[in-house]
Amino acid sequence: MSAFFPFELEPPPWLYRLLVRLGLMRRLYRRLAADLVAGAPRDGLLVDVGAGTGQLLAMVASRRPDLRLLAIDHAPAMLQPGFPSTHRLSGPPRPWRLVGDAAALPLADACGDLAVATFSFHTWAHPVRGLQEMRRLVKPGGQIWIYEMNREARLEQLRSLAQEEALPFLLVAAGFKLLSWNHALRAADFAASFAQAGLSNWELQLAHHFLWRAVC
Repeated sequence: MSAFFPFELEPPPWLYRLLVRLGLMRRLYRRLAADLVAGAPRDGLLVDVGAGTGQLLAMVASRRPDLRLLAIDHAPAMLQPGFPSTHRLSGPPRPWRLVGDAAALPLADACGDLAVATFSFHTWAHPVRGLQEMRRLVKPGGQIWIYEMNREARLEQLRSLAQEEALPFLLVAAGFKLLSWNHALRAADFAASFAQAGLSNWELQLAHHFLWRAVC
């Protein structure tokens, strides 16, 4: 059960794979992939915690062959069956998969350069422990990025997104309203979680009009 919501409405793996390949979700993942392509350090290890199908890292792999990419998810059925499974931090320039929980990541201390969680933080049963685990696995000077929908997004922000993506505003607004009911967080949710995790050097940024990006 999520620490933020009393019950889950997460799609099954087959539906999630379909959603991330179609429409606005695919466009959104392209935006996030561009962020990671620009922000990940050269020859670094990028870890996606709660990676779902791993589609985001697959997009990154095509543009940053220098990176080592690891998709971690607690549900084996979510991870792309084509991703290799290995416990070595080496191999071909493509995502590899590892089953694990955010609250107990199966990785050594200070092994990663950038750890990211995209739309999974709000589903974690133990978000405070998950933050501590992400901080543990990144090297000194490394970062963690957490993307979530902004429950406090304004209509003008949604309108700007619709204009950029050439989509009907009413469609974007309706989709946001539906999803934000059980998938969006407030700034106060991040502040409370980071404070409980003992992490003070972090900031909350607005990203892509209607998203939060917490950087630590």
